[in-house]
Amino acid sequence: MYRLKAFAASVIIVVLGAFILPQVTYATSTPTTNVAIGFTQQSFTVLDNATMRFVVAITENGKPLAPQDNIDIDVVLSQHVESRQAFQNITEKNILPVPLDGVRLNTLNITQNAAGRFILELPTTTKTSATAGLYMNQSGVYPLTFTVYEGKEIRASATTFVHHFSSSDAASLTPQDRLQIIPVVSVTAPPSANFSGATALTADALAVLKKFADAFSGVGQGSLLSLQPELLNALAHSGSNDDKILLDDIRDLLSIHTLSATPQVPLNPSAIAHIGFQDLFARQLTTGEDITSTLMQRTPSRDAMVLSDPLTTGGAALLRDLGTRQVVLTPSAQKSFDAPLDSGVPYLTQLPDGGSLGVYGTDARYAGVMANEALTPLDRATRITAELIIQREELSFTSPQAQQHQVLLSSSNGEIGNGAVLRQLFRIIGSSPVLAFASQPVFPQATATSPPVTLRRAEDTSLDALKVALDKLLPRIANTSSMLLANDPRIATWNTLTAVSAARTTTESQRATYLEDISSSLTAIRHAVSLPQSANFTLSGHKSEIRLQVKNTSASPMKVILRYRSAKLTFPEAFQLVDLPANSSTNIAVKVVARSNGRFPVYFQLFTPTGNSPLSEELKVTARVSALAGLGLVVSATAILVLLTWWAHNWRSRRRRALVALTPSE
Repeated sequence: MYRLKAFAASVIIVVLGAFILPQVTYATSTPTTNVAIGFTQQSFTVLDNATMRFVVAITENGKPLAPQDNIDIDVVLSQHVESRQAFQNITEKNILPVPLDGVRLNTLNITQNAAGRFILELPTTTKTSATAGLYMNQSGVYPLTFTVYEGKEIRASATTFVHHFSSSDAASLTPQDRLQIIPVVSVTAPPSANFSGATALTADALAVLKKFADAFSGVGQGSLLSLQPELLNALAHSGSNDDKILLDDIRDLLSIHTLSATPQVPLNPSAIAHIGFQDLFARQLTTGEDITSTLMQRTPSRDAMVLSDPLTTGGAALLRDLGTRQVVLTPSAQKSFDAPLDSGVPYLTQLPDGGSLGVYGTDARYAGVMANEALTPLDRATRITAELIIQREELSFTSPQAQQHQVLLSSSNGEIGNGAVLRQLFRIIGSSPVLAFASQPVFPQATATSPPVTLRRAEDTSLDALKVALDKLLPRIANTSSMLLANDPRIATWNTLTAVSAARTTTESQRATYLEDISSSLTAIRHAVSLPQSANFTLSGHKSEIRLQVKNTSASPMKVILRYRSAKLTFPEAFQLVDLPANSSTNIAVKVVARSNGRFPVYFQLFTPTGNSPLSEELKVTARVSALAGLGLVVSATAILVLLTWWAHNWRSRRRRALVALTPSE
């Protein structure tokens, strides 16, 4: 091993050029085999004069590299990173700071573990005169580059980072000096309701719930959590004992999280506001809160809501009206802005009606690192933690109260992409002296002095096609529901499928199937009631009844309205509300009053109790009225009576005149 003195930069460069960095001086040939290097374990926080430990996996064509006399590992320590921009130059452009120190080790002299990985023990020192350790003279994040040489040929190279924290800085550090880290997590999956509306735990739903439990179990770190209530409901209705255990595990975990209120299914508030379905969003939000409170014994808070879709002024007004004071926008929700939001700053947006809403943003930079599948979970967690420390140092220069700052972390859409990344983050950040996870995080309210942010004013039209379909379907649902008992489960099913069709996680094909299933169910109910195909009636009185048979072929009782009309009949009742038992035929008596004799049509039709929506074609029947034949008898009897009265009167008059003629005059 050799030392490179920090006080002679020119000597360092020459020495490293000659010995440590042979890639600059030696030509390379095309390798005949593929060699890769990666870190499976490493030290991150390094105190003064500590020994760093790295477990390095070096593979050749996918198999552990065998130690050889001509294979060396060079470790180069560069100067500490001074800014986030410089850090990004390292990770994105491979532009490293000036080398500070280094060491070369032959693979034959390095211990290997049972898996064939190399275990490197690298001592450090704060003294420039020391020869047995890598020199770190101040607190900061340092790059370490590991390069595999086969002779003079570079076979593989990788850079990682460590945080050196000096004893002098440790002595003055207070808990308030730590930068607060707030993970923002959204546990979301496509709706678990199947096409018949029944709750069925899907494989996707189970996977995201397990991923959440695995990532947070045993780590003691909380987050701002948006947990889809429908997934919890599906888990609760599962018959599996393992699923019940998982539900209990999630319930136990929630004690360390700040639980954000969320609709029963994931809805995009901006798209919902655009199509005017604010009531649907409000009902789903209340239902989601009720489900979570019942199953988790925790009441979610509407104070801060996590969003994955760009927010419009209409969506912001909807959330504000429902009690939300601030929104947390993941990087996918920040796409409408000219630049990503600073994750440590509360913003304020003014709404068209004069109101306001606080706005926070998770860091898009860290989200990109989380999603980088080219890096191992350890590499991703190390890079994020290192950059967080550099960000903290930058904040301390811009504000004398660095302890008041917090940074929000999430994936691009808030979902847990790789649980192993989170677990590594929890481990590394948890051991950092300058970083700390916020316990049950609470967001300070944005004030009038907060930086302003302008939300997107363009409408979110992603649900326009759904609105056209629902404008036709929702009246049918309301009208058909009035035919059923108030507790009929199909009503809840239609409402569920309507909400699910509007969920942002529902595909277009799923949406079409949901709507078609609702329509088919409505049609089946409406077709279950019917009138006879034809009928004829004879009315023999001035006032009479028409008896009509109405069928209900469904397995549930129903209510319908029977309406009727005729030019020659009047009806004491304009219509009748009829109760139809299940699987039966019901005789309905319709009272009528005849206006004249003859044969003429009478029309009957069934309608829904609400909405006056027709359920059947109009039935035309023929009524034969002979009610006025009895009136002729009355007239004849009256004429005879008059005649008899006249005859009796005339007879009495003649008799009186005859008696007068027989009496002698005085």
